[in-house]
Amino acid sequence: MRSDLNTDRRTILSLIALGRITPREAERLLALGPDPDEGLVKLSIVLAVALLALPQLHQIVTGLVHAVEWLRPGWNAGAHHALALTTRWLGGNL
Repeated sequence: MRSDLNTDRRTILSLIALGRITPREAERLLALGPDPDEGLVKLSIVLAVALLALPQLHQIVTGLVHAVEWLRPGWNAGAHHALALTTRWLGGNL
């Protein structure tokens, strides 16, 4: 990806040198490209959130397990109803 960015910049600079585009147009084209620091910022935000969540990781996992246990009976009933509806829709040929 980095080499593509350098190639794009070289191409834009050569277009300026040939007089095919103005420096202002070149600035606009360069502004359209991806910001190389943007990925680094996103990664650091994710890492910061993860580091803030680490001390409470045990409580988070425990809460998720309780939520799944609470929802599981509904999943079984929902799956049963979906299978019955599908069977009825296919005319009992399942």
